[in-house]
Amino acid sequence: MTLQTIRWGVIGAGNVFEFKSGPALYKTPHSELIAVMRTDAAKAQATAEQHNAKFWYTDAESLTSNPDVNAVYIASPHYLHPEHIAMVARTKKIVFCEKPIGVRLAQAQECVDVCRANNVSLTVAYYRRFWAITQAMKKFLRDGAIGEVVMARAQLSDLFTGDGERGWLTSRTKSGGDALANSGAHWVDLIRYLLGEVTDVMATTSNKFSGWETDDTTIVQMRMTNGALVSLTSTRRAPIITNEFDILGSTGRLYASSLVDGKLLLHRQGHEPETLTYPRIGVMHAELVAELVPCLLAGKPSPLPGEEAVEAWRVMQAAYRSSEEGVRVQVK
Repeated sequence: MTLQTIRWGVIGAGNVFEFKSGPALYKTPHSELIAVMRTDAAKAQATAEQHNAKFWYTDAESLTSNPDVNAVYIASPHYLHPEHIAMVARTKKIVFCEKPIGVRLAQAQECVDVCRANNVSLTVAYYRRFWAITQAMKKFLRDGAIGEVVMARAQLSDLFTGDGERGWLTSRTKSGGDALANSGAHWVDLIRYLLGEVTDVMATTSNKFSGWETDDTTIVQMRMTNGALVSLTSTRRAPIITNEFDILGSTGRLYASSLVDGKLLLHRQGHEPETLTYPRIGVMHAELVAELVPCLLAGKPSPLPGEEAVEAWRVMQAAYRSSEEGVRVQVK
C-alpha cells in the first residue's frame, strides 16, 4: 500500500529529539508528528504540547500500537534499541533509529535481522552524510578533484561532564562507549561513506580524564581498502569544540573545518585554495529526513539502511578490541 503521509511516533523524545531531529519530522513535506513517548509523564505531555503532537505516552508499547502512527523514530538509550526496534518491527511499521543502533555489533545485526524478517524499513540516523558539505566532498572525491586519496584525518572534541538525567551515557554496557561509539560513531560512518571500507585498525582508548566506564578519549588508526591511511581522534574532555575532516590526495586537499558550519577548503595542485561554504537547511536531521520521507512514500529502499549501522559497529568493535588487546585488528 502506498503511503500518502509519514505519521511519526517518537520513542524517547528527549534531548536528541528536542535539539537535533524533532522539527524535521513535522516540517518536512508529507511528514507529521503524531505521538511522543517519554518515561516521565509531565515531560511527555510538555513535549507533545510544545511540538503539537496529538498523543503522548510513558511506555513504548502504547505508542507503537497507536493506529495513527505508521513510522517510529527511536531515540531511546542505546541498550534499548534492540527491544524497541523489534517492538516496532512486529507492528509492521517503519523504523528510524538513532545511531549507533545497540551497544555492539551483534545487537546492530539483530536489529537488521528483525526488520528484514518483518519486511519493514530500517534507517539509521547517520545524518551527516546528507549535509551539503558532505555531498560536495563526495562529489569532489568522485570527480578526482584531489587525485587518489593518500591519507586523511578526522578530529573532534567537545566537553562532556556527564548528564544526571542520562546516566546510561557513561555506562559501557548501556551506551557501548562514548568518544568512539557515541560521538565518534558519526565520523566512522563519514570515513566509510567518503573513503571506502576499512580493512584493519589500531586503536587506543582512555578514560583517564573522566574516570567513567566509557572512553573519554580515543585514537583510531585505520587502513582503507585502497591503502590510504586514516586517523580518527576524538575526545570529550576539551572545552574547545572541534570537528574537522582533512583529506589529502595525490593532487590536492579537502579540508572541512568545521563540518557542522559547512566550511570547506579545496586546494588543487596548480590552483589557489578555494574557500567554500555549504549552509545546512535546518536542524541536524533535516537533510536526512528530507531525503528519507520521499523514499518511504514511494516504497523505495532507505537511503541509509540499518546495514550501515552494522558496518560502523564492525569498525568500532575492532577498535575497542585493538585497544584492549594492544594489537592491530582486521575489520573484515
